[in-house]
Amino acid sequence: MAEGSGRACVYTCLIGGYEALNEQPMAAASGLDFLCFTDDPTLTSASWKLVRYVPAFPLDPVRSQRIVKLSPHDLLPGYDVSLYMDNSVILTAPPEEVIARYLSDGVAAAMPGHSFRASVRDEFMEVLRMGLDDGGRVLEQLNHYVMTDPAGLEAVPFWSAILLRRHHDPEVIAAMRLWLAQVLRYSRRDQLSGTYALGRSGLEVARFEVDNLGSWFHRWPVTEARDRGAFPFSPTHSQIPAALLADDWRRDRAALEARIAALEQAQSEASAKVGTECAPNPPIPVPNGPRTSPTSGPVSRLARLLSRLSGRSRS
Repeated sequence: MAEGSGRACVYTCLIGGYEALNEQPMAAASGLDFLCFTDDPTLTSASWKLVRYVPAFPLDPVRSQRIVKLSPHDLLPGYDVSLYMDNSVILTAPPEEVIARYLSDGVAAAMPGHSFRASVRDEFMEVLRMGLDDGGRVLEQLNHYVMTDPAGLEAVPFWSAILLRRHHDPEVIAAMRLWLAQVLRYSRRDQLSGTYALGRSGLEVARFEVDNLGSWFHRWPVTEARDRGAFPFSPTHSQIPAALLADDWRRDRAALEARIAALEQAQSEASAKVGTECAPNPPIPVPNGPRTSPTSGPVSRLARLLSRLSGRSRS
């Protein structure tokens, strides 16, 4: 276990040699300890204090990493507050400022919202499409959430690459244990279970909205020497039921139809305004910016795409 004299720390975890350890330049400007839990005895770092950790699952480094991520109450007894970051996150501001802004008095836990995923359901579909975990297990988890927490599937998920916690708070401990149980039982992709577990636990998490790719205090993703081959799953192992694919196709078709209608309306209004004597291909104001109106323009291209999509959904 990691010991320390401070009440707050920054920590990460690197298990299984999946990627190179990122240095944290902000460590030099901070008075907090930066701790990295790792199973690599040869690893060295100029900014992290390396803490040797024996993985719970030698052949499953991802779930082993999730145990560290979700169990600071067990692994950080010498600290009361922790700022967890995935190794792919680089701090660009002192961690003291991040903690002061988002984990003020009375706040037990804080996390950023997901800035490019509209719902937990969308996160499930992306994991299935990309083959990021065993498709059968992911679908079992999705089915259970549909039956027990359908509203939670429509919520905007948290982005779990950054976690701020008063990790000895009893409510935080209970929430983290429930979350970890979901990861061990279902998908190792913790963003699939985070919203469900936190909601079921009753923990009030202070959500803050930042662009996940970069903000006033971080940038992401920074992935040096990442070995995707270290993961045993691939898109070819992900099996998405036809019903789910058909639902996605229907949503795509509806979006295309709405877009075509908007383009046609804009084209009609522009033609009425400028008259037939104007030069060919007049600019047309549409939601995504000015376009022209040749027969090979966006309306016809979208129409052809819609036709192909319709044919695929009927097949």
